[in-house]
Amino acid sequence: MPKLDSSAAFSTIRRTRSAAFTSMTLSVLAGIALGACGGDGGVPLGTGGVVGSGGAVGSGGAPFGSGGAPSTGGSGTTGGAPSTGGVASTGGASTGGAAPTGGAASTGGSGGTIGTGGGDTTGGAPGTGGGGSDTCEIGTTQGNEVLFIGESFVQASTIPEETTKLARAAGSLESNDSYVDRSEGGTWLGPGGPGKPIPQQYADNSNGVRFVLMDGGGNDCWQGGDESHRTAALNAAEQLFQDMGENGVEKVVYFFYPDPLQKTFPIGDLKACLDLLRPDMKALCDAQTAPTCHWLDLRETWNGHDEYTDDGIHVAGPGNVPTATAIFETMQENCVAP
Repeated sequence: MPKLDSSAAFSTIRRTRSAAFTSMTLSVLAGIALGACGGDGGVPLGTGGVVGSGGAVGSGGAPFGSGGAPSTGGSGTTGGAPSTGGVASTGGASTGGAAPTGGAASTGGSGGTIGTGGGDTTGGAPGTGGGGSDTCEIGTTQGNEVLFIGESFVQASTIPEETTKLARAAGSLESNDSYVDRSEGGTWLGPGGPGKPIPQQYADNSNGVRFVLMDGGGNDCWQGGDESHRTAALNAAEQLFQDMGENGVEKVVYFFYPDPLQKTFPIGDLKACLDLLRPDMKALCDAQTAPTCHWLDLRETWNGHDEYTDDGIHVAGPGNVPTATAIFETMQENCVAP
């Protein structure tokens, strides 16, 4: 038997053990690296990770996906945090969901869009059975309960007749019924001018009146025009509203003039006076509660339509229907003379 070289054998054994240890070390390190970088243990982007399965973008629903908006059952990630179970560790603390599990904010919807099962406008537009007011029942007004008053802007037009036609078509009036017109040309709101002042037109025809459709202040500006005339018009309108309230008038539509045009009549400082009177009269109208007063600025209807007037002030043929339509739409929006 040959003699065994003990030093050579020891060297061989040592090399074998070193190679095995190196192989084992590499395997362990590879396993650790695999676990740290997205392996089966689950880390960022892996199963159970920060944005992985069950996360805000992974399986379980992207923003606005099924199960609710903006995210299903939570504020952005299923079961917590933004990171699942800690900084980036596998199988973190929020498995099963800490606070948002089951939908903290949006599960089951936010209560519906405005006007659909919630919000401020359920039931319709203001004055039409909604907006917190009583139901506006159409066909409950008689023609003699609605009174037009004013001056020649009304009296020389067919506004009352056209408004009556619209009310009949909408079912607010019977086919043979009509609104009452007691407007008179040349009259003022305040004292002065020919004929019956506008408040007197109401006083002489107030019996049984529930709704008033009116203008006023044009002649106070055109034939007057001073600050004292504007003040007198405002004072007269305030007293008129008070008288109406005491007599049981429910609602008023106050339609104020379009801008005058220089055509037939000399208008002088009429526009400047109306521009000063308009905001004060609107504020007075808006402040009324008994009766309530609904303001209509006819500039919005008339601007860009010079054909609505022949003389620059009064309503011409083409202007009657649009003006009456604007008045009647304001009535419908606010349940005036339904």
